[in-house]
Amino acid sequence: MSEAAGGAERREHTRVEERLETRVIADGKIVQAESLNISEGGILLAGADFPDAGRVRLEIELAELGWHAVDAEVIRRGEDASGAETLAARFARVATEGGRQAIQAFFEARLGSAPPAA
Repeated sequence: MSEAAGGAERREHTRVEERLETRVIADGKIVQAESLNISEGGILLAGADFPDAGRVRLEIELAELGWHAVDAEVIRRGEDASGAETLAARFARVATEGGRQAIQAFFEARLGSAPPAA
């Protein structure tokens, strides 16, 4: 996911608004969060007290696919319309614990095909 300073750029990956349970892990701290939207390339999360880290490990519950872990780079922090903290993170290129494959399967099930690989 990427945002230009002046507005949204064309997105590299298809984005789907999905409310998914997610855990953000950094420096031994685990924070419960909920996704606002997800793509093969990254995720936007809502929650509170996110760790102050540039890199995090995310555990995402992908419906019938179960929990999957991916490493991610924090690219933006802010808040949503309700005032909840938001955290945008881009998934690492290397899959961790089947995370990227699970995200591709998640999109195949909802969109009929996987988005192009990063």
